[in-house]
Amino acid sequence: MPRLAPRPSTRRSGRRIAVVAAACALLLAACGDGDSEPAATGATSLEPGTPLSITEAHFDLAVGEDQRVLAGVFTPDRQLVAFGEVTFQLAYLGPDLESADEEAPIDQEVTAPFLPVAGMQPAATFDTATLVSDPESQGVYAGRVDLDEPGVYGLRVVAELDGEQFEGRTTFLVQAEPEVLVAGDQAPRSENLTIADVEAGTATPVSVDSRAQGEDAEIPDPHLHDTTVAASLEAERPVLVGITTPVYCASRFCGPLTSVLSELAFDYEDRVDVIHIEVWEDFDEQQLNAAAAEWIQTEAGGNEPWVFLVDGDGTVLARWDNVLDTEELIAELDELPVIGPRATATGS
Repeated sequence: MPRLAPRPSTRRSGRRIAVVAAACALLLAACGDGDSEPAATGATSLEPGTPLSITEAHFDLAVGEDQRVLAGVFTPDRQLVAFGEVTFQLAYLGPDLESADEEAPIDQEVTAPFLPVAGMQPAATFDTATLVSDPESQGVYAGRVDLDEPGVYGLRVVAELDGEQFEGRTTFLVQAEPEVLVAGDQAPRSENLTIADVEAGTATPVSVDSRAQGEDAEIPDPHLHDTTVAASLEAERPVLVGITTPVYCASRFCGPLTSVLSELAFDYEDRVDVIHIEVWEDFDEQQLNAAAAEWIQTEAGGNEPWVFLVDGDGTVLARWDNVLDTEELIAELDELPVIGPRATATGS
C-alpha cells in the first residue's frame, strides 16, 4: 500500500501559524529505541523558547463537527512529550497552499489530552505533560475540533513542561468528504481470509496474520481469524474490525493494538465478533489483501492501523485511525446489547 509522503516543516516566530511545503497525513513513527532503558523525567532540559516539533498523526480528515485531530509532540532531538494534556489552537488558512494566509487568526482552541498507544505498558505515568524516553510510553495528543471548510488549517500546540511554556506549529489538509468509511456508512461484507482458507490450501498463514512467518507457522490469536465479516453480518451480529499489519506496520502500533483486540474478543464475545484483517496478502510483492482494501484503500494509497465498530445491520458506528482510544471503544461496546457468543465458528 503506498504511503503518503512525509511533509517537511518550517517554523516562524511570533503569533503566526506557519505554512509548510506540503500537508499530507503522516504515520507517526515510534520514537523510542527498543534497546533503550525505560526512563522518564519530569524535568525539561529544553531552553526557554525552544520550538516543539509537531507531527500530525490522523488519517483521512474531512469537514465536519467533532473531528479527531491527532498530533505527536516532540523536542527538536525527537524526545517525546507525553501524558497530561496540551492545547490545540487552530486557524483556517485557506482553500489551498497557494492561497494560504499566514496571518490568519486563531479561531478555535481546545484541550487535547494524551492518548497512549493501545497495548503498550509504560514504566510510569504522569499527570502533566512530560518528556519521556520509555519506548512503552508512545502516544499522541487528541483534540476534538469543528472543521467547517475544506482546505489548509494551521495547528499550534502549546505545552507546559516543568513550569515553562513551549509551542510548536504545523499545518494539515482537510478534505470536503472522507475517503474511508465513517459512522453511518454501510460496511463492506468482506470475505476476509480465515484459518479455514489456510487449511484448504487457498491462503498462506502470513496472509492471514503477518506474525505467522513461514509456510507452516501457526497463526497467533486464531479466534480473530475464524470467521468473516460477511458471515457475522449475515447472522446480524455486530463486528469489531481491526485492519492492522503487526509485522510491517510503519508506526509500530499495529502489534500492540492487535493484542488489545484479542483481549476484547474474549471480554465481549457475547456482544460483538472481533475480526483482524491483515493488510498484506504478499508484502514482498506489495499486494494488498482484498478485504483490507475494501475498508482502507484510497486513491492516494492508504495508512494503517484502523479499527471499525459495525452494528448487526452493517452500519458503521465508529472508527478510530492510527491510535485507538480504548476508553471510547469500551464505552461503545458496553452499549451493545448482549446477544451471546457465536455457537460455531464460520470460515469463508
